[in-house]
Amino acid sequence: MNWQKIHLFLHTFCRYFLATIIILYAYGKILKTQFVSQPSVYDMPIGSLDGFRLTWYYYGYCNWYPMVIAVTQIISSFLLFFRKTTRIGIILFLTFMVNILLTDFAYDINAKEIAITLTLMALFVLFSDYKVFLKYFLEEPPLYQNSDRPKWMNKISVIKFVYIPAVFIGFFIMFSIMKTKYMSQDDFYGTWENLQTKERLHFEIMNNFQINKTDRLDSIVNGEYSFTKDSLTLKTNDKSQNKTKDYLKGKYILHKADLIITTKTENLKFVRIR
Repeated sequence: MNWQKIHLFLHTFCRYFLATIIILYAYGKILKTQFVSQPSVYDMPIGSLDGFRLTWYYYGYCNWYPMVIAVTQIISSFLLFFRKTTRIGIILFLTFMVNILLTDFAYDINAKEIAITLTLMALFVLFSDYKVFLKYFLEEPPLYQNSDRPKWMNKISVIKFVYIPAVFIGFFIMFSIMKTKYMSQDDFYGTWENLQTKERLHFEIMNNFQINKTDRLDSIVNGEYSFTKDSLTLKTNDKSQNKTKDYLKGKYILHKADLIITTKTENLKFVRIR
């Protein structure tokens, strides 16, 4: 059995198959048969969208971005049809194919089988030429060697062993501090529904709140909240007087998914929905 010929036939088949199939997806974006949301989707709350609808709406929101993907797919397809341009074509192909594969699994898109097949075939084409890629990316000397650089630059190059860990560790610490300061979540954080009125009260980061009221004349109320051990205050901005005013103030009892706010005039009961 001549394995070289078998490899040749498989390699050629994979190249042509990948180049042919990806054109279908490219034309789907150009002719807008992909990333098109049905009219009913626009009236659905974002929290009720499944992964497929959410992904299709997201990618279809912009008109030109799907065109960029389509052009990239067409270019990779054209390059894969020719042996001399296969290497650059397969790298370009994998840049979007791996992303498609991850998206299908992350958002439960019903196209996982074809995505896995195309990715494995592309990896077969790539690794068929692994010696060339290994030589180019790892064995070939860098663009500028020590002899090409000034002596002082070679001497201070050891700084990188301090700079690189500082970048990784420093940014991690910085974002951890920022998250604690600006994105911390207290026990109120989340969405609560009023059992009587069905209005929803959202406690968000940086002590912001939003109320989605059932009264269409005043459907949304925004502001900031503060609390102590047993009292809760919701304040809104009074644009007419350019100052804040109390929107809701009272004693509260918070127990797991139940929140009771007792004001001077009423007893409000909420249940956490997320």
